[in-house]
Amino acid sequence: MPVFICFLLLLWAPVLSAQPLDAPYRYDLAEDHFVFFLKGKTSPLLAFRLDQPFLQAAQARVKVKERYGFFRFKERVVERCREVVLDTIMAKAEGMVLAGTLCRASFVLKIMVLDTQTVHLHLQVDSNSGYNRLYFSYDMAPDEAILGLGEQYTHNNLNGKRVPIWVQEQGIGAGDQPITSIANVQQAGGTPLHTYASIPFYLSSRGHAFQLHNRCRAVFDLRQRHTATLEVWDHTLNAHLYQHPDPLVLVEAHTQRMGRQPLLPDWAFGTIVGLQGGRELVLAQLDSLEGSGISVSAIWIQDWVGRRRTFVGDQLRWYWQADEERYPNFKGFCAQLEARGIAVLGYINPMLTNDGPLYQEANAKGYLVKDHRDSTYIITMTGFDVGLLDLTNPETCTWIKGILQDNMMAYGLKGWMADFGEALPWDAVLHSGADPQHYHNQYPVDWARVNREAIEEAGQLGEVVFFSRSAHLGSSQYATLFWAGDQMVSWQRHDGLRAVVPALTSSGICGLALNHADVGGYAGFWRAGGLFQMKRSRRLLQRHIELGTFSPIFRTHEGILPQRNAQVYDTPQLRAFYSQFSRIRQHLQPYLKQLNQAATQKGHPMIRHLYLHYPNDPESLNNPYQYLLGADVLVAPVYKKGARRVRVYLPQGQWQHWFTKEIYPGGQYHWIAAPIGQPAVLVRQGNPNIAVP
Repeated sequence: MPVFICFLLLLWAPVLSAQPLDAPYRYDLAEDHFVFFLKGKTSPLLAFRLDQPFLQAAQARVKVKERYGFFRFKERVVERCREVVLDTIMAKAEGMVLAGTLCRASFVLKIMVLDTQTVHLHLQVDSNSGYNRLYFSYDMAPDEAILGLGEQYTHNNLNGKRVPIWVQEQGIGAGDQPITSIANVQQAGGTPLHTYASIPFYLSSRGHAFQLHNRCRAVFDLRQRHTATLEVWDHTLNAHLYQHPDPLVLVEAHTQRMGRQPLLPDWAFGTIVGLQGGRELVLAQLDSLEGSGISVSAIWIQDWVGRRRTFVGDQLRWYWQADEERYPNFKGFCAQLEARGIAVLGYINPMLTNDGPLYQEANAKGYLVKDHRDSTYIITMTGFDVGLLDLTNPETCTWIKGILQDNMMAYGLKGWMADFGEALPWDAVLHSGADPQHYHNQYPVDWARVNREAIEEAGQLGEVVFFSRSAHLGSSQYATLFWAGDQMVSWQRHDGLRAVVPALTSSGICGLALNHADVGGYAGFWRAGGLFQMKRSRRLLQRHIELGTFSPIFRTHEGILPQRNAQVYDTPQLRAFYSQFSRIRQHLQPYLKQLNQAATQKGHPMIRHLYLHYPNDPESLNNPYQYLLGADVLVAPVYKKGARRVRVYLPQGQWQHWFTKEIYPGGQYHWIAAPIGQPAVLVRQGNPNIAVP
């Protein structure tokens, strides 16, 4: 079908209205370009070409395969419209309206100014046209850096990538070989752009930000040299565009609209150790750690519900009731530790295994997602079957909040991992009648909301903390904390230790201001008697400890193979190493609490991409494996096996090494020694917030 843009119509007086005097914007209209400026700004906020189809529509069909929370889409476009007739451009006091036709459908594009830095973009195509795909193309500079679009584990600058907006499992390996190919036998390998926290917000190095509000699947196609194309699986598009030279102000604007995280209790900024195995073993390991001089503020015992063996390793029993055999008098156990000044944390997710009593109750009451036969939708996990809570049913939400309150908080748990949220099937049937294809990305937001409401209704906000893995727009207004998911116990790029820093900096840009990673990683494997294996080494654990110490939350994880992984309590040497960084953690607590205040009040992430503070320094965009903890602490963790030094870029100013006390000048690169126990951590001089001990 030929491309057709009708320029002659633009010359007609009734079609093109005059630009209002004193409007909060201005626009330029040439034969081949439309350019929109906010008042007082010299650079455009939005521009698109008129000699090409800036707007397209399509009717498409899709086949979706899902397994273990991983989705594969096979799309077939039945009809695609590239014929755009733009026949009206109307300039109003509050903004602009562009209207015309897309083949057989009418469309309206509204660009409304909300304030001096914000524009609302609304695109509507006739819903009766049958089109279920929109493609909106706008200008992007070849050297424009794009940061964010959710929690990105591999890529720092997304210019040149095609980024899907769809909440799902990140993947086992996510592109690292050979593990990804092995995992793909079960369709679980993922790619470098799959993510648990898929958030359609980005910062541009040109001083603006883009925030898409559609909940449906979308794709930001940034592969063209001069053009970005936003693909939305709907017939409408809603977005906000922000413009300001300070990227932290753009993050503030985004989080003010989408929500910010609360203040955490003091214990959350201490040393949180992951332990499991039953009451006696946990207490013995805890005594051993404290006897080594480690001040433990909390223990995370994910197996409070019991354990099961599966083909992937040691997993939990998803019953959401205390395992009184493993933890006799669980309420007394929590009280005993609280008396010692130690919080106890647990685990939950929105699924129930079909061999448990709560599953039977939820199934009988219709609280689980259904299939098209009006039966409970059975989802196969790694070795067992589950039902998924239908959070569109208010009675389901009330019921699971009761579980959180009666089976967890009433027993003395001060927090938990609120896992999953990615697995709503494409073809599910929901209580509300909502389209699951549009509700899928909303599900993790509602899962966080239910957890938050349970805490607030119990009057324990500020005392009880839960940490979420999956996220979308709005999750930040509910989740008290996030974590970066299930990295491999490896050094690999896409899904190992190296993936942690990009994940934390990108998610912070998108509003997940309080985020952290499992210290030590999680996923590994042991096959054929160890012939095929990936287990955590002592060296990897130590490098994880170094990174985790200088992050918002310092929480270890034993991993899916706890008996084969190196653990913080294994040897006197590891306990001494862990003790050293536990003491550093104590020194950091006042600073971390200040950063929590900034996150709550302004949405500033605790872990920050260098660009947020140094947008005029080109090198701030070129160092994806270092970060700022607040404004004053720069961390360049060792992420390569065997490395004993790192190349660090220091921004302007003077920087003092945390361990050696050496002063380094900013505005240049340095090779800095980083032996085990002395990572490259530097403190900006001349600030009152934190001093090198």
